[in-house]
Amino acid sequence: MNFTDFESAWHSTHNRPTSAQLEHQKMEFIAELRRRRRGNFLFLILSGLPLVLFTILVVRHFVSPDPAHTPIDLSREWGLIPLYLLPWSGWIYIVRAHRCHCARHAHPDRSIHASVAALLDENRSERARCRFIAGLLLASLLVLPVLVLQLRAAGKAGDEIFVPFLVLFPAILLGIVGGIAVHYRRKLLPRQKELQALLASYDP
Repeated sequence: MNFTDFESAWHSTHNRPTSAQLEHQKMEFIAELRRRRRGNFLFLILSGLPLVLFTILVVRHFVSPDPAHTPIDLSREWGLIPLYLLPWSGWIYIVRAHRCHCARHAHPDRSIHASVAALLDENRSERARCRFIAGLLLASLLVLPVLVLQLRAAGKAGDEIFVPFLVLFPAILLGIVGGIAVHYRRKLLPRQKELQALLASYDP
């Protein structure tokens, strides 16, 4: 077979999907994108509710403190501030990333190229989200010893907090970071390569 015969075979209808097949592929990509967006939105809701509740409790404690409990002295217990701000910064970051992704790809149903590009961008956003969350979790490990020392110095805790705050809780956080790393390497990176190859094949 010479080059002309090979080129004719490559561009023949037998070697190219039909319009119906292309439409089916596009709908599969869009369905996957919608599932991932719904999952991210649900994660934002489920993670945001505890943060809001915790914020209300903290604000209430400062506005109307309970006489039965020792008030918080931020000049001595300032470790609470970064421990409080870290999850909020992560949540706000994820919200903004989700909104930016949806704005960049408001109409992924225009074509297969648009739907695959939206999926690839969602994959990029999730990889960035994983790195950011893992960084926040590791940063919280640095805050915990400071908070433990401050609580002991303020007389609000004794040696009993060493094991839960300096052993158990860090072990849980490190386990979560490890799970994020496994998900990143085994799921997100391979999917990124697949989507990049797909996007190249569907270049307009």
